[in-house]
Amino acid sequence: MILSDYEIDDTGDDDEDWDHQTDDDPTMPCPHCRAEVYDDAERCPECGLYLSREDDPSRKPWWVVAGVATCLAMMTWWILHP
Repeated sequence: MILSDYEIDDTGDDDEDWDHQTDDDPTMPCPHCRAEVYDDAERCPECGLYLSREDDPSRKPWWVVAGVATCLAMMTWWILHP
């Protein structure tokens, strides 16, 4: 249904066009910022952090990256040292 700028759609079927969750959906507080988040969300819309460790993409700890870089530097020095 096409309406002009001054007409009002009073058919009541505009709710089906919305793609959002209703107030009846369960929510929980974000463990980081305490904002209300839907239960099926992976990330908090407020702080952007993942809600659980299972959803968080795996990253290597900083000490693993530092250890590998140190080993590579030592091997390079050993190979290039006359």
